[in-house]
Parts: sequence; C-alpha cells; structure tokens
Amino acid sequence: MMSGAARTWSDQELIGAALSSFKISSADRERACLLFADYLHLIVSGKKVAPSKFSDDSLSSVAYFAKACSYSDLDDVNWKELTHPGSIIFSSLLPFLFSTEVNSKNFLRAVIAGYHGSSLFAQILQSSHSRNWHASATSGIFGAALATATLLELSDEQKGQALHFASASAGGSANAPRSQNGATRFTRIHAALMGSMSTLEAAESSPAPLYIVDGPGGLSERFGVVDHLPASKPNDALHQISIRYFPYSGFSHNALEKLETHLPLDSQSVKSIDLHLHEPLFTLIGSSKKGPWWDLAAAISNTIANGDPFDSKTASLNADIRVEKSEGATSSAVIKLANSEIAFDFGIQDRIGIDPIDIPRVHRKWASLYPESAELTELASQIIDGSEDAVAALKKVIQAAG
Repeated sequence: MMSGAARTWSDQELIGAALSSFKISSADRERACLLFADYLHLIVSGKKVAPSKFSDDSLSSVAYFAKACSYSDLDDVNWKELTHPGSIIFSSLLPFLFSTEVNSKNFLRAVIAGYHGSSLFAQILQSSHSRNWHASATSGIFGAALATATLLELSDEQKGQALHFASASAGGSANAPRSQNGATRFTRIHAALMGSMSTLEAAESSPAPLYIVDGPGGLSERFGVVDHLPASKPNDALHQISIRYFPYSGFSHNALEKLETHLPLDSQSVKSIDLHLHEPLFTLIGSSKKGPWWDLAAAISNTIANGDPFDSKTASLNADIRVEKSEGATSSAVIKLANSEIAFDFGIQDRIGIDPIDIPRVHRKWASLYPESAELTELASQIIDGSEDAVAALKKVIQAAG
C-alpha cells in the first residue's frame, strides 16, 4: 500500500481489516466484563423510565435496550473517536443472546469484534465527520453488524455482506447530539437496529448493495472518506473506552475529577469561579440554557456545595461565576476562596488513549443505579465466560427491574 498520498479505501481492504483475526487476552476479558457490567446497570436503571417494554421479539428488544441504556446518557465513550460504542453493540447482542439458538460462549468474541469494528469505521470516517454526522451512529452500525454476525457464527463471506448492508443503512445527523436534549437515543437505536438487521439479511443471503466504500453511493462518495489505513491496531479499541462516572455530561467529567481532589471545600468561602473553555467545550457545556446536565458551572457549583460530584442536587453558591471562551489549547478553572485559590486545567485530551478506569468510582456509579449491583456484576462476569444459566438469570433480572 502506498503511503503519503490520500486515497480511498477499497472494499476488500476494509473487509480484510474488519474480519482480521485476534487473540483474546485476560486483559481483554476483564475490560469487556467491566464494560458489559456498566451497560447492564444502565439497562436496569433505564428500564424504570423508558416508556417501551422488554419483548421476546429480538428486533423490538434491540430498540428497547438501546433506548433504556442511553436514557441517563452515561454509556461508555471513546474520547479519541467521540463515539459511544457500547450502548449500540451490547443492545444488538443481548436479544440474540437470550435466544436459545446461539452459543453463549461466542459472546466475548462477539463483543470484542463489535468494538473493533466500530473503532475501525470511526477511524475511517475521521474525526471531522462529526461536524455533520453523529459518529456514534455511523460507526456503531458496523460494530453492531460485526458483533451480531460473530455471535450468530456467520461465515466470513456473510460477515462481509453484513458490512455491505450496514454501509447502505449508515446514518444519523449531527443535529441529534447538537440538540442536547436526548435525541441521540434515537440515533443509537437506529444503529443497533439496522446493524442487527444487516446481519439477519446477510444470514439469509439477501441481495446486498454492491459497495461499502469505493463505489457509487459508498461511504467515500457520501461522507468524503479518503484516508490511509488506520495506524492504530484494531485490538486497541477495547482499551480506549472510558466509563462515565458522574451524573453530568461526560465533557464535564475531567474538570470534576480535578475538582474532586480538592474536596471538601467550605462553600461559604467561595468568592468566585472563573471558567475558560476552549472549543468544543465552550459550545457544549458553557451555558445554562440546556439545563444543568450540560452546564459545567452548575456541575462545579453543585459539587462544591454538596461535597461530592456524584451528588447532583441543585445548589447555589454566593459567588461570582464567569464563563468565557478560551483561544488556548486547554480549558481551565480558577476558584477563589476567602484565603486561597484553586486552579487546574482540564479537557477531552486527558481522556484519550488507554484509559485507567477508576474502579471505586465505577462501583459508586453502579450502586447509585441498582441496589443489587454485586449480583448484576457477577452475572455479567459469568455471561462473559459463556454461562447459559447466567444468561437465563439475567433475563429474569431485566424483566423484574423497574
């Protein structure tokens, strides 16, 4: 392959990369288990508020799970690619896992294949793709297709066909995330549902669209995909995933992590809070217009007043709060107290790469979402290891939740 010059991916290169074999390490197993457990806690929590119901129909359940797990907007995230793969991948897999026709011992490999596929396509589509499209959806549909095709043990030829179907169905406008009102639940549903349907159509050998990337109507023509092969190995994808802990937008989390190291603070002594936010943080979390979830100043105020970033009760401080747009490379906060000052930098870049997930924070999150967290976490571990009994037990837990 030539290097240096921009070029369009060929379909065969793409299928070869997407279907490349991989070994599963103990670290892969542990990370997959952690992400699956996080997803399950979101499912049982979201089930309490999601208006639709869990069904025995697989495709209806795909849509239901994708909605329920993203209700609180705390599903996992790849900060480098700005995607939320887990809510789409696990939602496509779980209904088929509940079927008696699949081998539960394929589940772990299917999970990893899904994360690899989602990351691969997110790299191909490039970060600039997010200006016009919801990258979680456009890349997630391929992750869902590869995950379900692996779980159902389709042949490599059929998996390739599933990618053709997924390419024809990929979509999700950027106006969903930019609306900041929960509309991204729908684009997650679309990706999980259409990725699953892509696999089912491939399994039936239905006529598939001819092109994925490099032909008329392919990804390159629609999305401007022109790039060299991704430099990072696909099997790094699983370990680039972060878990969101606090009940605020993930874009606020790094600032709250930095603030947490200074707690507790005497809220009465806080005189002023100055936030300097570079883009995209200024646009995303620099205003109170979209409510406290998207308002970093409110998140910081609540955290100081309540003494805990997990406590989102609305609180006010008798302090001057200023939010300004920064032209610098990082964002910063300066909190002036009666006799001292706290200052720290923060940003998305702090979350990029191999993320050392904070396990105590994860368990605090899970405990806040579901009282029987230990039981659910153990079921996740057993299912990752292929236990059919655990699959049956999980179905009962989900049916009983809410």
